[in-house]
Amino acid sequence: MNTPRTQKGFTLIELLVVIGIIALLASIAVPAFTGVQVRAAQTKALSNAKQIGLCCKQYAIDNNGAYPSYQWSAAGTGTSTVTTSTQAFENLFPAYLQTISIFYLSKSMWTPGNQPTDPSPALMAAGTALATSGQNEWAYVPGLYDTSNSTFPLIADGFAALATHSYTNSQTAQGGVWSGNQAIVVFADDSAKVIKCTSTFVVPGSPSGADLFDDSQSANGWLSTTNAAVNPQ
Repeated sequence: MNTPRTQKGFTLIELLVVIGIIALLASIAVPAFTGVQVRAAQTKALSNAKQIGLCCKQYAIDNNGAYPSYQWSAAGTGTSTVTTSTQAFENLFPAYLQTISIFYLSKSMWTPGNQPTDPSPALMAAGTALATSGQNEWAYVPGLYDTSNSTFPLIADGFAALATHSYTNSQTAQGGVWSGNQAIVVFADDSAKVIKCTSTFVVPGSPSGADLFDDSQSANGWLSTTNAAVNPQ
């Protein structure tokens, strides 16, 4: 005669141990996964910024070594110094760029919404392609040349506070896409890197290390006032 076997379930202690192990694994995996996502986004953004820098260099080759720094008047009769990076980058269309996707960065508050579609040739020719899209992540330093000091910054993530060239740790604010921890910078020689920010959310630079974009002409400043960085429009 067969005796029916009784099924033994997990004890409360065993369940708690299993739950604890799952929670521990999750606490390890989630930050690691988040870090991988951030690095992947930065790699793509760095590539896009470097491509913009290459287009600026090609523009300079065709314009006596000057990087884009002027905006044609509405009447087409003259130029004025750019006041936003968007105005500077419009010079790249359509001769050097035919897409605006490289100005877009997912999760950046400078480029809210979905990735924009490319504008019509008419908008490119009119110099309003990027402004019409309203999608530009990148700040810019006007007044530089392809012969400028190779350590001068040319392109960077759009700032949270332009006056202090600083970022923010709030990802829901403009200039907070990397939580104020890092910033992407393309230099005048078209080299590019991700740089760790200081405790005051600025990019450290030379010669003092205080602010890479300092144009104050003080003891710490090294860019001229004509090289004051401009934010996206």
